[in-house]
Amino acid sequence: MFEVIAAELEGVIDRLAACVVPADGPSILRLRAALDRFEAVLGEVEVQFDASESWRDDGAGSLRAWLAGPAGLGRRAATGVARRIERLEAWPEVRSAWLEGRVHGAQVDTLVAAVPARFVDRFSDDAAMVLDAVSELDVADTETVVRQWVRMAESADDAAAFVERPSGVHLDATFGGRVALSGDLDPTAGAIVAAALRVFDVPDALDARGEPIGPARTSAQRRADALVEVCRFALAHRDGAGESGRFLPQVSLVVEVGELRAAALRGAGVSSHADLDRVAEGAGWSAVERAWFADALARHGDGTTSEGAPVDAAGVSMLSCESVVAKVLLAGSKVLDLGREVRTATAAQRRAIIARDRHCRAPGCRTGPMHCDVHHVDHWALGGRSDVGRMVLLCGTHHRLFHRSGYRMEFDDDGRFTVHLPDGRRSSSVPAGVGPPVFARAVAERAGG
Repeated sequence: MFEVIAAELEGVIDRLAACVVPADGPSILRLRAALDRFEAVLGEVEVQFDASESWRDDGAGSLRAWLAGPAGLGRRAATGVARRIERLEAWPEVRSAWLEGRVHGAQVDTLVAAVPARFVDRFSDDAAMVLDAVSELDVADTETVVRQWVRMAESADDAAAFVERPSGVHLDATFGGRVALSGDLDPTAGAIVAAALRVFDVPDALDARGEPIGPARTSAQRRADALVEVCRFALAHRDGAGESGRFLPQVSLVVEVGELRAAALRGAGVSSHADLDRVAEGAGWSAVERAWFADALARHGDGTTSEGAPVDAAGVSMLSCESVVAKVLLAGSKVLDLGREVRTATAAQRRAIIARDRHCRAPGCRTGPMHCDVHHVDHWALGGRSDVGRMVLLCGTHHRLFHRSGYRMEFDDDGRFTVHLPDGRRSSSVPAGVGPPVFARAVAERAGG
């Protein structure tokens, strides 16, 4: 039967070569679709060929050697084809989907390229789910979905486990506005990046009992935080920085003022009207201001970047803490007026805060001031003031952490900075520039001694 069908196929190809094939889009797409079906069938046969090691019959020592020699592909092409055959052998669901036309060959090649060798078996378990997700997608969106799967599958942080990675650096937008980062660096570039990550790697802050303040981070999470700080540092200190020696990171947020208030409430742990009454009394709000924030209680506190990427309440709260806020008046979608910049710490204030704090004020953290933000203890949107006595230095890692829901901060007149954790614990730090006797007296007074 095969001999008959193969002869018929060869005859069809001969007739196609002899006739005049229309040089138009529909004709080419039709031929490519037929070619893709043929490659799916060929892939199934090649899997069986490799599983039986029939390439040994021709004296080859491996499938790659057979493809490079008797099959005439050459070493480079043989490597790619052999890898696809080996993956299809491990992924019967992918073979079936290709044969049935639910995915095409370019998507299969995307799966082969994007899934690292160490995750081949794990992908087999999730193949049906991934195939359902990509069946209606093009190659670019398929790559985004698969990279998202790879990112979720990564749990072991052993760098030696990364055997197959795409060349270059890729930033792929994924679901919910998150970004999947992947790439491959040459040894020199890799050494430079690794050294920078070590410099910006901030250990988890510990309380007085030596327990982490906030969730303990994996090494992968610490590297991610370090990479963000490297980029923030580059933006803040590029040529042309002002008197403070820093640029403010240029991330443009689009946030409706009610959502900005809601983000500030969430960051301050305000979730009820009782909490709101407590904050309003402490901040001395008017009845109108109290009503504004009461309305914000029902909001989520979300915003977007100017490019349209979503930012959650924690991100809005953190990014608007040491930033320039610009007033924009809108009438529907029409901009009526762009107001002046309204607040940020001045260069002189930053110098004064550095002189007092010397480093990040998260308990146990010693990150230097060049790598720190000026954090408003009382969120500006909640009526907080840009006063030196109400601002502290925080490294980017702890700045982001403390803006999460459930964390609450206090700053005493004597400079003691206290963080209240979501689990009820609290931990404090004192400014490095103040002598211990001052705080010894303060502690004794609190203890009633």
